[in-house]
Amino acid sequence: MSVTKRLPLKGRTILVTQAQAQSKRFTMLLKQKGATVLHCPTIEIIPLESKETTAFLKKICDYDWLVFMSQNAVYYFFEQLKKHKIRKQSLQGCRIAAIGKITREALKQHKLRVNLTPSVYQSESLAVAFKGTVDERKFLILSSLNGRMVLKEGLEKRGAQVNVCPLYKTVVPVENAKILMKYICEERIDAVTFTSPSTFENFLTMLNPDQQRYLRIHLETLTIATLGDVTAKAVEDRGLRVRVRPSEFTIPSFVNTLSREL
Repeated sequence: MSVTKRLPLKGRTILVTQAQAQSKRFTMLLKQKGATVLHCPTIEIIPLESKETTAFLKKICDYDWLVFMSQNAVYYFFEQLKKHKIRKQSLQGCRIAAIGKITREALKQHKLRVNLTPSVYQSESLAVAFKGTVDERKFLILSSLNGRMVLKEGLEKRGAQVNVCPLYKTVVPVENAKILMKYICEERIDAVTFTSPSTFENFLTMLNPDQQRYLRIHLETLTIATLGDVTAKAVEDRGLRVRVRPSEFTIPSFVNTLSREL
């Protein structure tokens, strides 16, 4: 086998925007394929814990539905279970919903059966995805502190009892804005990768708004690569084209797709 085949991303420079703590595997796999990786997080994730959060988790078996709003919610949920020595068996009586296919894949890695995954992410109609009677059913929504309350409100209108358990919050690392501008304007990036809508929305926020027209030219020449339908939709809603998207919603699949299409 030739070196070229073993290193399909040799000579390619890829910008990773994931949070620092979460990007190690992605970065490692890209480098194994020969890529030069530039890392500029456009999101910072801060875990949250409170007495209320702990109380929700310790009474998790009381809920009919657990609704995971993101892959980060899955990660921090299991971190909290581990910390408080709550057995995974406590979830056996609960039905589980995953918002988005990436969230579903994250739950499957923990050997959990996912009962519901809305096929299209539209916040305004998420409550409709829970078919049948939800009246008096107890829901626990596991999400970020910054998350919208549309699902909670929609379920409550149908008579459900809903609690929200914020497990983390996201912030924009504005201190990275200068280096991000530098990377974009130097035109040395072959692809910029986004693994969630927040990484993309924050990416736009961090670029100098006074130079948006000038930057638009740079952005339209970039190869934008996204993981997941929700992330792709966020990019396309801003009028930009997604050029690389894997059919499977995993990091290895993302890296393999980049290797084929760059």
